[in-house]
Amino acid sequence: MTEDGTDSSITFLRILLLVFGTLSVVLVLPFLQFVLAGGLLAYLVAPVNARLSDRLGATAGAVGTLLATVVVVLVPLLVVVVVAVDQAVSVASGAELPDAAAVEAIVQDRFGADADLQTLLEPFSGAVETGLRGVVGGIIGIVGGIPAFVVGAVVFLFTFYYLLRDGDAFIAWLRTAAPLEPDVMDELLGNTDDLLWAAVVGNVIVAGLQAILTVLAFIVIGFDSIVFWGVITFVLSLLPLIGASIVWIPAVIYLVVVGSIPAAVGLLVYGTVVISGSDNVVRPLAMQRGTRLNPGILVIGILGGVAVFGFLGLFVGPVLIGLAKTIVDLLVEARGESSRSE
Repeated sequence: MTEDGTDSSITFLRILLLVFGTLSVVLVLPFLQFVLAGGLLAYLVAPVNARLSDRLGATAGAVGTLLATVVVVLVPLLVVVVVAVDQAVSVASGAELPDAAAVEAIVQDRFGADADLQTLLEPFSGAVETGLRGVVGGIIGIVGGIPAFVVGAVVFLFTFYYLLRDGDAFIAWLRTAAPLEPDVMDELLGNTDDLLWAAVVGNVIVAGLQAILTVLAFIVIGFDSIVFWGVITFVLSLLPLIGASIVWIPAVIYLVVVGSIPAAVGLLVYGTVVISGSDNVVRPLAMQRGTRLNPGILVIGILGGVAVFGFLGLFVGPVLIGLAKTIVDLLVEARGESSRSE
């Protein structure tokens, strides 16, 4: 084949890749959340799958890992979510703002100051009512979307299983297909691994610990709907600049309002030193393996990821921005090497 014929063939193949690649993206988009969830979970349990695969073979190891993950992780997680949703409905239906007159009397009695809270509580009352309606509406939307969820669950399980079984082959194919030098590809894959570790494992460990510490405090104080508060604390602890304090600080204020001053002081000290302080101790340990991102970039990655990908954006967003930075660094390094060689 002549050189012109080869160039024409390559050009035509690139056009086909653009067309069919675009169509493939369109096909995957409706299930992108489930595909990403399957990929992230496969990454988390990959060490277990590797050990089982060495002993049982790739297929049997993947099946064993899938079944173990369903029994040990997914079923308990589903139970926790169901209980949390049920308690969320109870909290939303039973939530009442404290009577303004009673609050004014407490403020007058404890601080010797007059307070007209009716005007101050009106906008807050409307915000709370809107928020509670949103919670209930979201729960109804989840229930109404069960058929679509079932289809997505099938996509999730297939993605999870085949990444476990053929993940190594997929990585090997990427190494062959990508037009990159082997050392550059190794660095890119290594940074991706570090970013995933930091975004998924590190953040989940910190959020889980803060949720457990918050739940323990709420149990001692005597709060109800513990599972709901634990789930809420876990999710909010994944968000930058928010953390568990968005849960325990309002609890302190509530205890002050109802007159439980010793409990309020105890929760304030415990929340400041133990719950929020645990972030400063545990996060550096959890992130030792992970790639560190500038806090500003991390915030944009997480919040932007949530806006685009939903809940999974908490993990996907920082990885995407981190990979973009890695690619820029690799390009700068390649440009420097090119300049030195000239």
